[in-house]
Amino acid sequence: MQLFKKIVLYFISKFGPKEQRVKLLFEHHFFANRYYLHKSANKQNLARILNISNIELDELTTKNFQIGFDALIEMYRFQHFWDEFTNPVNAHLPIQSIISICGFSSNQEFNNLIAGHKEQSKMILKKAFV
Repeated sequence: MQLFKKIVLYFISKFGPKEQRVKLLFEHHFFANRYYLHKSANKQNLARILNISNIELDELTTKNFQIGFDALIEMYRFQHFWDEFTNPVNAHLPIQSIISICGFSSNQEFNNLIAGHKEQSKMILKKAFV
């Protein structure tokens, strides 16, 4: 099954329509390589990597994930933060360390994300501690 999947991906990447190729590349870089965890992760850098425009990148994320690129990065960074924060292995790490490994360039950037998504943050906390 794994071999079959790799063969299909190879043919899509070489011979598929441009839209499918770009989506495949996006998923590889964003999800498999965890692009969202890089401190320098932004729309301009990923668009350059994928050889598309910023507008095309936003259209891709909106069409396939129903949210814009910046919101997608924030969502995955926060999910990664929550996974690391609730992982017992990290119990003795300072929260600044966890914030840093999740791609946030500063504590203020993390605070701004939380402040801008208070209701979603409350729901995540309630689910974890109920």
